[in-house]
Amino acid sequence: MSVTVATAPPESPVDIASLVAGYGAAPGTYDELIAPDNSIRPQWRRVLGAFGAMSAADRTQARETARRLLQENGVTYVAQEDVERRSRPWQLDLFPLIISQAEWRALEVGLIQRARLLNAILGDLYGPQRLLKEGALPPALVFGNPEFLRACHGLAVPNDVHLHFLAFDLGRLEGGQWVILGDRTHAPSGAGYALENRIVASRCLPDLFGLDNVQRLAGFFRAFSENFLQLARRDEPLAVVLSPGPTKANYFEHAYLARYLGYPVVEGFDLTVRDDRLYLKTVEGLKPVDLVLRRLESELCDPLELRTDSFYGVPGLVQAAREGQVAIANALGSGLVENEALVSFMPDLCRFLLGEDLRIPGIPTWWCGRLAARNHVLASLERMVVRKAFTPRSITGPAQDTFVGPLLAQADREKLALHIMRQGYAYIGQDVVSLSTTPVWRDGNGLRPGAMTIRVYLAATADGYRVMPGGMARVATSTDARGHWHEPTDLSKDTWVLSDGPVEHRSMFTQGHHAVRLRRGGRDLPSRSADNLFWFGRYAERCEGAVRLMRSLVTRLAGEATPSARPVTLDRLVSLLVMQEHLSQRRAKRAIDGGIRAVESEMWTILFDPEISDGLARILSNVRRTAELVRELLSADTWQIIKEMSEVSDTWKLTPGQEVGDALHLLNRLIQHLAALNGMVMENMTRGYGWRFLDMGRRLERVRHATKLARDLTVRGDPESDGALDLLLELADSSMTYRTRYRAAPVLAAVLDLLLADESNPRSTMFQLGAIEDHLSTLHQAQGEEVLSPAQRAIIGLRADVRLADMMQLSDPGAKGSARVNLERLLRRTEKGCFDLSDLIGSTYFSHSTLQRVFGPHWTEAAEAAA
Repeated sequence: MSVTVATAPPESPVDIASLVAGYGAAPGTYDELIAPDNSIRPQWRRVLGAFGAMSAADRTQARETARRLLQENGVTYVAQEDVERRSRPWQLDLFPLIISQAEWRALEVGLIQRARLLNAILGDLYGPQRLLKEGALPPALVFGNPEFLRACHGLAVPNDVHLHFLAFDLGRLEGGQWVILGDRTHAPSGAGYALENRIVASRCLPDLFGLDNVQRLAGFFRAFSENFLQLARRDEPLAVVLSPGPTKANYFEHAYLARYLGYPVVEGFDLTVRDDRLYLKTVEGLKPVDLVLRRLESELCDPLELRTDSFYGVPGLVQAAREGQVAIANALGSGLVENEALVSFMPDLCRFLLGEDLRIPGIPTWWCGRLAARNHVLASLERMVVRKAFTPRSITGPAQDTFVGPLLAQADREKLALHIMRQGYAYIGQDVVSLSTTPVWRDGNGLRPGAMTIRVYLAATADGYRVMPGGMARVATSTDARGHWHEPTDLSKDTWVLSDGPVEHRSMFTQGHHAVRLRRGGRDLPSRSADNLFWFGRYAERCEGAVRLMRSLVTRLAGEATPSARPVTLDRLVSLLVMQEHLSQRRAKRAIDGGIRAVESEMWTILFDPEISDGLARILSNVRRTAELVRELLSADTWQIIKEMSEVSDTWKLTPGQEVGDALHLLNRLIQHLAALNGMVMENMTRGYGWRFLDMGRRLERVRHATKLARDLTVRGDPESDGALDLLLELADSSMTYRTRYRAAPVLAAVLDLLLADESNPRSTMFQLGAIEDHLSTLHQAQGEEVLSPAQRAIIGLRADVRLADMMQLSDPGAKGSARVNLERLLRRTEKGCFDLSDLIGSTYFSHSTLQRVFGPHWTEAAEAAA
């Protein structure tokens, strides 16, 4: 979108006055935009002037573009309190939060100090524990905290850095003073969303973004990644992002951040520990992992030494870290210092460990484990926020066990007081604060104030801690700013930190004049990703086969809706639906007994009812579900095709009297989407291991589908006269090829030769088996093996079976009325061979129950003996 800026100076008071008319900053609250004398703060004037010069149409277009980009990119989150774990669309207010460079510099100094302090606290508590021995911290705050991992005590960390990537939640009070609302040291979320906010905002408001010298974010992530990679012991380290998986709340961010940094995103069962060394399971065997960027809770990382009920961790990971074989960021147990009960101790801890006064305070906090603090909280309960001391909070929702004193009924307040008196160590009290407000772009193109917090990120670099020049602001949609938590319906904002001079446009990646090592192919493919790509290919092909079958059946149903319809043809149509598991035997019998109208009714149910388990909507959801598991490996265009395809049936409705036309239109659209998807796979995917497994899945499923169709349509009866061969050619997309080659009505032997044995036909069984054999040969050669693998032997046997088949003999019905036994045997052998081959591929490349092969400098005799 091109934004038109008025010729008047950006500071034009007319533009600004019209924009902030009726803004209504709350009295007694610090407002980021309006100063106490009702003037516009200087850092906002240029952006306000340019924004005011935009037409209403341009603003609306910018807003719609932002919504579209977030939807196309699939930016979602799962709210903490949502028990159904539903993905919600990410809410972005395009109008940014503006912070001047002078103010940001002062914040940076205080935030870096706090990062150093928290790192020093962790170093002491997991080391000599001077803070406990000298009485600077009560032992109950450490040993009573479930985040203190005893297995990690004494565990050395590289360069004494526990916190490689952390965040702070900030708010501004009435007098303009910044305060820390929360320390995020465990595995701070939101950085990926902040990146996405910046990309969307800069694309939708390019002229506004270019007006001021807005500091860029890439340099921050580059400095972090360079320092992180230097922690490894070898020149070409392997770093991974450890995630709990796609079913968890922030997986979008995990995959997004992994793509941005260039690290593979993995789950616990993608990794294994052998001889105190962490390995990634890849299709080539086990690859040593040097660095882990942890997005998983510490206690879930190792079921051997931490939580034994964890299904997400890697047994032996703690021991690998203890031996110095892997660096983990953040270090295990880092969530210990997120405890809000530490806030009241921070000034003294800062002087004790750093010899400095604390620069940025926290909200006044009282830990009820101390008598004086407990009495103060009980006496002030009606004007305090009370929380459980050891309950984590999320950026996308309030913490559990949070009690807002002013909102509690008297009976509830008395009940809470009783709990505090009994278990004071488990509670903290905090003053209720009024946070600053910032402009929010409301519908109608006006600006209104909203209560604001901002999450700011820091990373350990070669030069010490560095602050990301920006952050993710969250704005409360309600006008009640008495608490500093946010509801899931609140808005996020991009944060623009201005620069007094020109901004260097730095890339996340190494500049071109640096020496590079040329590489081809992608062999570091995790086995889980290969497995998911394989099944994504199978589901995509299964979807195409189902859609082609349904389109052919709808066409024939429409043509047979006359009194002359032959029951045998109707039986065959229904049997095809049963064969492809779109119809149960009971429903099929009921449909046949009811005649053509009953079959049509079942067909419309399969196509348009999203609730049935064997319908079109379920097939499409399987494609999307498997695609989501490998989304980080798919291009943006490929993902958009999958997303649109999966949503086609959701918006399609039947028009009374136009059922056939609606169904054909729907199915034709799906065929077009599937053709586009196949085109993206064949023309745009690099011919690496990922593409090979995806393509093998597609071709294996095509063989399975084709043999089932051929068995149902050709083994019995007279397919040359009942229309079965025409249907079979149509389903195999080979009608035109047959007509061009034979210029005659379909003959069984010729059809079988074209669809089974003709290697020049890209839809034939031999063509699919040949492609699979090529893939398996390439994978096998890359492993340096000379003896054929079991999967290769299986595919060679399948190809030989089909190639040696005599099509004339297979088409001979034998005794009158009997089945074509030889044809049926061949088709059943081929179908069973596909199932066996799928299992062999899985056991060879997707499973690492035993050590198969270890690559890299850490290969040892012990590992070789174990192999």
